[in-house]
Amino acid sequence: MSSLPHDVPKPVPEDLGKDAEGWERRQRLNKSEAERLLDWLEANGYSQKEISLAEDGSFTVRWRR
Repeated sequence: MSSLPHDVPKPVPEDLGKDAEGWERRQRLNKSEAERLLDWLEANGYSQKEISLAEDGSFTVRWRR
């Protein structure tokens, strides 16, 4: 299981584990949290990343190696 970067402010959404295809995700992130997580993932070798915007304005970030 991957660890989140230390600079992602609390509260960090719960760890939802991996889906059947190996994707991990964090939901209900604000823009700043999503950007920091994407930067951290890129800096740590995660080449597959996705971001989506929910109707409530929050972001979901998905990733896998």
